[in-house]
Amino acid sequence: MIKAIIVDDELSARQSLSKCIQEYCEDVHVVGMGKNVEEAIDLIYRHSPDIVFLDIEMPMGNGFTLFEKFKKPDFETIFTTAFEEYALKAFRVAALDYLTKPIDFRELQEAITKFKHKQKVELKSQRIELLIDNMTNRPSKFSKLVVPDNQGFSLINVSDIVYCEADGSYTDVHLLSGKKITASKVLNEILELLPNETFFRIHRSHFINLNLLDRFTKTDGNQVVMCNGVLLDVSDRLKKPFLDKINSK
Repeated sequence: MIKAIIVDDELSARQSLSKCIQEYCEDVHVVGMGKNVEEAIDLIYRHSPDIVFLDIEMPMGNGFTLFEKFKKPDFETIFTTAFEEYALKAFRVAALDYLTKPIDFRELQEAITKFKHKQKVELKSQRIELLIDNMTNRPSKFSKLVVPDNQGFSLINVSDIVYCEADGSYTDVHLLSGKKITASKVLNEILELLPNETFFRIHRSHFINLNLLDRFTKTDGNQVVMCNGVLLDVSDRLKKPFLDKINSK
């Protein structure tokens, strides 16, 4: 059973969404409802919900302020709003989805389906474990990375990653074997999962595995040559911190 809470300053909106969930999402159980962010915080601590349906515009502070308290939430967020302009901002704070009022039950069902798929693909517990390893700087124990894609996920050895390359809202992960895996995450999200002792950003579009770096060259501008022969540009802005990093190893 999927546990959910609803946060909306309008009682009628809370009741309407709760009824819609009850009628059209049989495997979702609403465990609590609140009228502001303060009540939402209390409900989250008490019930540990899987999903928070969060109204954006509320008199006592908009819904985005919830993430000042939960910077790395272990719940997914579905924003509810009557204003389309909030959509982009919602996704910037990593919302699972957003629903515009009045809420259409088909869009609600699609959001729940997306939640189920994301749970299968992203293996939340493993992501958290990997982040903890990174934060505690224990690269010797940080050996595997779960890489989600549109079909499922790949589990790869961190030491096999030669470099990663931005591709719009995706990231191409290039491996020692010559294989390329396209991850359904932006470059920064992948970089955050990797040990900072080993991986370094050399350009807004690339970061590399320092252990698989062959050489740095100034022949055609600032470039690195990786162990697989690939040449990658080093941006002028990142040249000094990159060289400092190399000299410190």
